[in-house]
Amino acid sequence: AQRMTASTTLTAPVTLTTQVDATALVSLRERLKAEASPEEPAPSYSDIVIARVACLLKKHPALNAQWAEDRIIQANAINIGLAVDTEAGLLVPVVRDAPSLSLRQMAIRTRDLIDRARQRELTAEEMSGGTFTVSNLGGMGVDAFTPIINHPECAVLGMGRITREPTIEGGQLVLRQRMWLSLTFDHRIVDGAPAARFLDELRRSIGQNPS
Repeated sequence: AQRMTASTTLTAPVTLTTQVDATALVSLRERLKAEASPEEPAPSYSDIVIARVACLLKKHPALNAQWAEDRIIQANAINIGLAVDTEAGLLVPVVRDAPSLSLRQMAIRTRDLIDRARQRELTAEEMSGGTFTVSNLGGMGVDAFTPIINHPECAVLGMGRITREPTIEGGQLVLRQRMWLSLTFDHRIVDGAPAARFLDELRRSIGQNPS
């Protein structure tokens, strides 16, 4: 609650939105679900996007920085917070060193964190140290929204629901899977153009069969 209040009063938030062709993302998740054993969780859409975000943050470190002590401080790790809705309210457990995890490891890690968040079994350490946050409201039927920065992080990514929409390809009307992404960032830390480039690369990454 303190971070959310600080976010609205201490940051200079700007939100960018883009629509993603999520057809490849849906196909990838269906394949991963089919390949997963009964004993392990299949990677979710959030898991796949978190993995893509973690990879891109290595190329766009400004989005992985923080504002503290009246200056920009570059994080020395990529730790992705995952917003989780619980009976106790919104909790944000942190996936540490996210780029080092395979999709299978990511799914196991996030499933454990989500389950223990809802059981109110997380430690304070497991909810601290995040450098970027991902929030997925697609399962609640939300198309797009303005996510709030988890201060003192630089940015948060919002994922909307995936819907089938008609589009023209090669002169033919076809149905494609579409999803809205919303990136809110602190303009004190990063300018609009670098943030837009990050979001565009994420859009293209999701549309090109992420793995």
